[in-house]
Amino acid sequence: IPEAPGTPEPTSNEYEFHVMAENAAGVGPPSDVSKLIKCREPVSPPSAPNVVKVIDTSKTSVSLEWTKPVFDGGMEIIGYIIEMCKADLEAWQKVNAETVLATKYTVVDLEAGEHYKFRVSAVNGAGKGESCEVPASVQTVDRLSAPEIDIDANFKQTHIVRAGASIRLFIAFSGRPVPTAVWSKADANLSLRADIQTTDSFSTLTVEECNRNDAGKYVFTVENNSGSKSITFTVKVLDTPGPPGPITFKDVTRGSITLMWDAPVLDGGSRIHHYIVEKREASRRSWQVVSPKCTRQIFKVTDLAEGVPYYYRVSAENEYGVGEPCELTEPVVATEEPAPPKRLDIVDTTKSSVVLAWLKPDHDGGSRVTGYLLEMKQKGSDSWIERIPQTTYDLTELAGIRINIKAVIVHFKCVSRHKLFRNNF
Repeated sequence: IPEAPGTPEPTSNEYEFHVMAENAAGVGPPSDVSKLIKCREPVSPPSAPNVVKVIDTSKTSVSLEWTKPVFDGGMEIIGYIIEMCKADLEAWQKVNAETVLATKYTVVDLEAGEHYKFRVSAVNGAGKGESCEVPASVQTVDRLSAPEIDIDANFKQTHIVRAGASIRLFIAFSGRPVPTAVWSKADANLSLRADIQTTDSFSTLTVEECNRNDAGKYVFTVENNSGSKSITFTVKVLDTPGPPGPITFKDVTRGSITLMWDAPVLDGGSRIHHYIVEKREASRRSWQVVSPKCTRQIFKVTDLAEGVPYYYRVSAENEYGVGEPCELTEPVVATEEPAPPKRLDIVDTTKSSVVLAWLKPDHDGGSRVTGYLLEMKQKGSDSWIERIPQTTYDLTELAGIRINIKAVIVHFKCVSRHKLFRNNF
């Protein structure tokens, strides 16, 4: 019986082998077991990538993208080699020092405005395969494109948040050259409330602990040399209302006043239920509610003490509570008409005019005197003709006006916001 043969060499895949010798006396003992052998087809370098195309250019770079080869040569592709040359030369040179694993690559540090050729080859364990070349030469120039705003399917242009929460607005954009990005809000300085972060491809606006004043329309604009684009976000903050519009008044009497106001600009994201009207004497600090649930934007305050100055304020209420009040800046005295002007004097005359002067009245009747009305009539006539001064005077000083008349008798009307007082001189 012959001796056992030596250890066999591996020849295939996923198998183990041993060998026995045989002669006329029979089969001898087996050899040692071989290493695990992987079976495979004969290997070769891979085929060329299917398509190589240019996806972007700049003055100094070209971005390429390609598809994997149809045939990998029987072995796994371990990377790609990119080569280039100037279009008027055929001196191809390797671009990447190490093989590229991805199927895209950006060639940098190129000459501006130059024309180049590019080709890509796949590499496996058997070596470098055939190359696929970009069909035409490529010039290194900036590609210009108008700004675009990237909006996904979940995008919402109206954001509703509760007071005290955070507002975060995010928007992605693109464009060549990189657009400038600007956030704006009507009648607001966003730098005081918002944190804005912007990169070359997106921008975020964040407002922490928002309140009713943060509600409104936020506009995001991107712009470059090729155009501009904007998008508007509407933010609703669920909060108490803002202050009502300015308060005005009319029909002031010895015991009452009628107040009027506009609805709040900011309703707190909820319908206004009613208004709360309050008053306080100018000499006191405490407010007194005169109407807890006024459903209109007008209210008559009664039972006022004659000659006493009062402040008034109005607050709006919605489902989230009572908002900020709007208050009259000056007190109003519950009286009626202003006192008559004093000391009507004739300062100067001509053939067809006269200059009159007078002093302001002793008291204004509870509200600031806003002007004077002048009336005149012919001597012997009972009909007064109203003349309106064309000049406004400082009421703290002597005031006067020239009128074009013949022989007349004049008297004045002193006007406040609520009444008209007439007196002859």
